[in-house]
Amino acid sequence: MGKGISITWSEGIARRESRILVQTVDQVIKWLYFRHPMAFYDPPMPVRVFGNWVIPALMDNQPYWGNQWYIEQSYDRELDRVIAPQYLELVRREPWQRATDHYDLVMIDEDLTEFPAPLARARPDLYCLGTSLPGTAAIVSVHQVRRIADRADRERALARLVRHHLGHVLAVPSFGRTHAVVRRGLEMHCSNRCVMRHAVTLEDLIALSEDEAELGWTFCEACTQDLHSVIAANAFVWS
Repeated sequence: MGKGISITWSEGIARRESRILVQTVDQVIKWLYFRHPMAFYDPPMPVRVFGNWVIPALMDNQPYWGNQWYIEQSYDRELDRVIAPQYLELVRREPWQRATDHYDLVMIDEDLTEFPAPLARARPDLYCLGTSLPGTAAIVSVHQVRRIADRADRERALARLVRHHLGHVLAVPSFGRTHAVVRRGLEMHCSNRCVMRHAVTLEDLIALSEDEAELGWTFCEACTQDLHSVIAANAFVWS
């Protein structure tokens, strides 16, 4: 069995927000898997929900004692934001990644920046909705999404944000793809009408989620093929 997906969230995440996170990931993985001809003979890529986890035995000045430790270590008080590169580096170096290679997807309620602290302090007006270390981890923030007044619009936008960063966790679009892609830092984004289009601002997220609402399945054919490749690689033990 290949890599599974671990889902966590910070203590400020509301129950409805965590439910959207878990259900969205589950729907995407199952939709992909059950299109595979061996779906009823092999289990899908495992999704492990840890929530706002804590290891009490490690809480006495020990690292990696719980989800809030990652936030505390990457939180910048001057900016009042989590520094995403610091958070993702902590995930990359955590003992559980070294012991059992897996994908991490985390949701936080704190505001987020994708820049290292010195650059972020130079541009405090710039926030990000989420960012990733493709193939390893992604972090999404509900801080800006909570500004959307209408509940249905807010939940649709949040589900879109989760789908997009689930794609990044799985390294979609693939780095080998040469058509309909735009590279932005470590991330590849799709230029088709697809959930893997990049949303810089909350307004972008709202507009894209509205545009994609009528599609049903919101990944384009090229990104769907990339996702199937990841699922297939993780559904079997190759010898």
